[in-house]
Amino acid sequence: MSLALNPYIIAEIGSNFDQNLSKAKKLITAAKKSGASAVKFQLFSGVELYPDNIKMQKIFNKMELKKSWIIKLRQFSQKKKIDFFLSVFDKKNLAFLESKNFKFYKVASSETTNIDLLKKLARKKNTIFLSTGMCDLDDVTKAYKILKNTKLTIMQCHSVYPLKINDANINTIKLFKEKFKDCNFGFSDHTTGNIAAITAVGLGATVFEKHFTLNKKSKGPDHFYSYEPAEFASYVKDINDSFKSLGLMKKYLLEEERKTGRREGIYLKKSIKKDTKIKKNLIYFKTPALGIRSKYINKIIGKKLKINKKKDSPLFIDNLK
Repeated sequence: MSLALNPYIIAEIGSNFDQNLSKAKKLITAAKKSGASAVKFQLFSGVELYPDNIKMQKIFNKMELKKSWIIKLRQFSQKKKIDFFLSVFDKKNLAFLESKNFKFYKVASSETTNIDLLKKLARKKNTIFLSTGMCDLDDVTKAYKILKNTKLTIMQCHSVYPLKINDANINTIKLFKEKFKDCNFGFSDHTTGNIAAITAVGLGATVFEKHFTLNKKSKGPDHFYSYEPAEFASYVKDINDSFKSLGLMKKYLLEEERKTGRREGIYLKKSIKKDTKIKKNLIYFKTPALGIRSKYINKIIGKKLKINKKKDSPLFIDNLK
């Protein structure tokens, strides 16, 4: 995968598979059809997350992903030609995933300050997506120092579901780019629209994450603010179009502008042969500027032609020696 040259868009399935293997596979298929680059699940244990809170354990136990399904889902994703990875929340589950040769990991916002887990992740050249919700800059800086030698993407994020557009704080990506070097930047998107992600493209984000469901009306904590397949496809298109609109960091005339713009170009008064020196009496100016523009006249006088040229043809820079 390339995180720098193209937008990398993650369909966050999370707990939206409702502990149903068939539904998990349907979500993977739908995410692929919607244009996602990857699907992401979460591997956690209610007991590990809340060792002293039986009530919370019971809630999260109902959302756990069965470990016996992980390889099946990875194989299914491989067949669908879409990347598959997981958020990891504790060292025990990380060890399990490492034993299965996983190389991609998401660090959920809740674990960005889990120093022991980050140090374990940093031991290998893993690809890490670091969420920064519920973090201040000091938290992110400490995590970066541990993970900076991995293939790291720092994701602007706020852990509110759904997130109001005026709380997205996309400008934080500019701050991250100033503070943290040699990593990628992204946006874990909990808003209910596309505008924040499009804005993030303009500030340098290349990785995007959005919750994904088959039906917003399904029961569960994340379905209602997740995107259904048609919405996700629109999200992917908008991000890709926004990314294309960035274009090149140079200013030049488009081919269409050359054909129609009111700019003068250099043309030949008569047919001349290869190796002839360009002199002022051999050229004239007219619109459109299909080749060399008139303002560069002094730079081409005295140069020789590489090829034979016909009368009234535009002069191009690659025609000259």
